[in-house]
Amino acid sequence: MKKLIVFFLITTIGFVNAQEKIILKGLTRKEIKALKKKKKEQDLINKFAKMGLNEWGIDENAQTWFLALKFHLPSSRQANGLPILRQYQTFTEESSRIHPLWIINGQQFNSPPQDVQALSPLIRKVRVLVTAAETNRWGKQARAGVIVLETLR
Repeated sequence: MKKLIVFFLITTIGFVNAQEKIILKGLTRKEIKALKKKKKEQDLINKFAKMGLNEWGIDENAQTWFLALKFHLPSSRQANGLPILRQYQTFTEESSRIHPLWIINGQQFNSPPQDVQALSPLIRKVRVLVTAAETNRWGKQARAGVIVLETLR
């Protein structure tokens, strides 16, 4: 009986897999690649939904920037509700810069806007840049890292 059930399962899985290949056979490589990319994006959106985030991975109801962008941040360190990407210290400067440079729609800010809940639903793309190679474009200002946000506005 067990052998019959295992045989049935293997046959069914093989049949489903064969059907999928037949459907994909009539498509070009470019179309198949586009379908795979679309499926990957949909899987990511489903993952975000399970985590209580919007389709771009942003927590729209968060009280702080750290909580709103938590999925995109490489570490879990924070200070005063702002993320710490890379702490930069020098012997010559009295204060060390621990907060990243914020680039919102191409404009530079030393700190993010205060109203998190007003801007977070509008965010469509987040890039967190931590390494020196990624942040050298902005020079000394970006020593503590860069958070690039693109919004609807």
